[in-house]
Amino acid sequence: MKKFAFIIMLAVLAACAPEKMVIVQIADAQLGFMGGERAKTEGKEWADDLSYEVEYLKKAIEVVNDIKPDAVVFTGDQVHRAKNENQWNTFIETISAIDKSVACLHIPGNHDFIVKKNKIVDTEDYFKHFPEDRFTYRGKGVNLVGINSNLIKYDDSLETAQKEWIRKAAAKEKADEVTILFSHHPFFLNEIGEEDGYFQIQQAKREEYFNLFVEMGVNALYAGHLHNCAGGQAYDIPVTTTTSVAYQIGESQPSIRIITVENGKITDELRAL
Repeated sequence: MKKFAFIIMLAVLAACAPEKMVIVQIADAQLGFMGGERAKTEGKEWADDLSYEVEYLKKAIEVVNDIKPDAVVFTGDQVHRAKNENQWNTFIETISAIDKSVACLHIPGNHDFIVKKNKIVDTEDYFKHFPEDRFTYRGKGVNLVGINSNLIKYDDSLETAQKEWIRKAAAKEKADEVTILFSHHPFFLNEIGEEDGYFQIQQAKREEYFNLFVEMGVNALYAGHLHNCAGGQAYDIPVTTTTSVAYQIGESQPSIRIITVENGKITDELRAL
């Protein structure tokens, strides 16, 4: 009888235990970046070399398969050249090693599209491999929302429609639901009022979007694109820029970010590879 009561107690405790969601962010694999840079000075034969990025992407996948998070979020720039089918195929083949129990979520970066003179001119190759340019993923009291920041950065005609989609996708199902938003471009690096630059969303749009994020109760933003780390906060919403999983522009090391949500609290760890 005592044993039976003990088993019931354990079951009750397990049912009452707080759920924990773990997310791994992988930013800017950008297969072909290193080879492209080497080709500029060491010869064209390097242009198709993907070995550097593949090596670090495989290291990231080893960590993913070890910890088995709920989801992996790829925050854009999967490849260096959007029209290079070998880069796409190698990326897809490499990430196919991720444990099938882990949800894989993708949003595009600027290198996944063809962008000329600050305008999106070709998206065909990205959509050939990934049917959506945004996502929402719910579970364990958490809502993950991924957006196509190219539409914002490059003043695309589809930006307004995406803004309405964000309003619906980020709407909380419960008052205590935690909402985390992912984008390729950071809205800012350190401060919301900082000057415009290549890496950030333009200053003229930041307040408008943060008003929307506050309205929707967004709890945190994560981005990539910088190939370095940065961070700041606006309207009590932390904005974290995660460095590339491979090629670095700055002092950071190839890394992934492990995000944990437990008891309504978001914590994260930058894990060097």
